[in-house]
Amino acid sequence: MIGQRIKALRNEANLTQQELAEGIISRTYLSLIEKNSVHPSINVLKKLSEKLNCTLEDFTLEVNGQSISLLNIKKEIKWAENQVIVSQYDKLTDFLNQNYELLETISKEERATVLWIRAKYNYHNKIYKDAKQYALRAKELAHSFKDVTLLLRSLELLGRIEFDSNNKHEAILLLDEANNLAIFENVVSTDRISVLKNLAFYYASIGEYYVAINLCNEALDYNKKLKTHFKAIDLENILGRAYRALGDLSKSEHHFNRAVKYCELNEVSFDYIGSISNKAMLLNAQGKYDEAYTFIKKANELLDIYNFDHTFSKYIRLHLAEVLINKNQLKKAEEILIKYAELDTTGYGYELIGDIAFKRKEYDKALTYYHKTLDGDDLPNHFLDAIQKISQIYELQGNYDKSNEYLKKCIKVYKEITPIMI
Repeated sequence: MIGQRIKALRNEANLTQQELAEGIISRTYLSLIEKNSVHPSINVLKKLSEKLNCTLEDFTLEVNGQSISLLNIKKEIKWAENQVIVSQYDKLTDFLNQNYELLETISKEERATVLWIRAKYNYHNKIYKDAKQYALRAKELAHSFKDVTLLLRSLELLGRIEFDSNNKHEAILLLDEANNLAIFENVVSTDRISVLKNLAFYYASIGEYYVAINLCNEALDYNKKLKTHFKAIDLENILGRAYRALGDLSKSEHHFNRAVKYCELNEVSFDYIGSISNKAMLLNAQGKYDEAYTFIKKANELLDIYNFDHTFSKYIRLHLAEVLINKNQLKKAEEILIKYAELDTTGYGYELIGDIAFKRKEYDKALTYYHKTLDGDDLPNHFLDAIQKISQIYELQGNYDKSNEYLKKCIKVYKEITPIMI
């Protein structure tokens, strides 16, 4: 322990506690340090090392059988924190093996930081249960000494864990708590932008598009204040999707174009592929199928080249199938859907299979897949198209009672989601 090491060095120098402490700290405080009851700051350690005629490296700790200086541990924690910020998780294995959070000599802030790093690492590897436990511990510790930055980061991470565990409302509550904390503490930082971005994405996922737009614009305003473009690609894509859902296609196109331009400033990433895909689907919605095909084909080619392991990769494949269906290239679309439709839990892939059957006038098959679409776990407004298509098929088959039944269901779903969307 560092306290014991200071005491040993003091005795070697034939100094009393009073003599070593004089001009630096009180004798009582030095006594507490030597008993490992308090954790000295780096500034205090530097002054003590000067008086003991040694270096900070001489204040060492035994960690996993190795002598490591307290200063080096502090540097390693800061280094690991930075690796998390730039998403370099593959570099953290050796650091995490040191179990620094178990050391009594590091500060509460450092311990909370290590716990947050562990939580982020587990979240990145989709070990959500462990990630949640570490994030909760980091949150509690940060709250105990009122570290706003760590508290914000922990709340944001807990929100992301809940969202990815399909607990959307819990996720929003946690992010709202983080945002309210940032407002109360007047935080102006990239951490606040990150909270706003995730909150916007979560609200958009439940159909609260106007709320999502306001949150994105607030985040973009903070970027202007900070003179950064932090999370700008994500924010522009959220805005593009929100405006598209609200039917404002010109604003949607504006934001998707901005997202693509931001992506082009950097190396090829999944963000770039996703942004191209978003632009393609907007063109598809406008009936510009050839232009849409050019962009969605490019997105899929880049996906093949770079082989990004991303949750949304399957949707880019399905988007290509949708555009091909609209271009009446049904066989090519079918080949894609055979591979990817069952990987999609939202029902989108099954709807596309239904669309192919509908175009071939295989109405019973189309009905089967449209009904499977309704078992998906996406938003209610995603089901509106499928319900309308079911009603249309029953009408074509002369079954007007069934057709009216599904038209009524369509109206009911629309009424359910309209308050959410507003």
